Amino acid sequence: MQNIGIFCSASDELKDVFEKEAIKLSEWMGKNGKTLINGGSNQGLMLVFSNVVRKTGGRCIGVIPENFSERGWHSNSTDEKIIVKNLSERKEVIKKRSDVLIAFPGGIGTMDELFDAWSSYSLGFHDKKIILVNIEGFFTPLIQQLNVFRQEKFLHDFLPNPMLIVNSAEDCIKQLEIMDRFVKKD
Repeated sequence: MQNIGIFCSASDELKDVFEKEAIKLSEWMGKNGKTLINGGSNQGLMLVFSNVVRKTGGRCIGVIPENFSERGWHSNSTDEKIIVKNLSERKEVIKKRSDVLIAFPGGIGTMDELFDAWSSYSLGFHDKKIILVNIEGFFTPLIQQLNVFRQEKFLHDFLPNPMLIVNSAEDCIKQLEIMDRFVKKD
């Protein structure tokens, strides 16, 4: 399990805890020679992940829509920049190139990526596990709403569920290490 796709915020106005957790995960990725695949932005947690992964020995692939790149919103902290036409294509490239997907706290774009990855998994378009990192309960209201979906039969238990929910970067790293050991045994 080499390539880790991360959905996260491009906002620079976040609480410090989110950046600290991003640094923990990205340091682990870099030190273990992992490749980050993200949205390629030069802002927020996307930039934090790119900078730290590269600084600590990993690789970074940024997937950015051409109109974002034309506006100068692309990170220079990537080993490879993939220019795509739109956000839909960006999601497809990240899913295709990743061995596992991680949703870190973020806004509407992160939610779009998370739900796209989950629904496409449930319908058999990919087989990547998704780790939801619920730092300081950020995703708790979403998890509660998902339980309402399940109770009201809008979310069916017979569909495969790729989601693992963890509460910190440390817990995320533990899950990645378990997945890594499992993959190496095959």
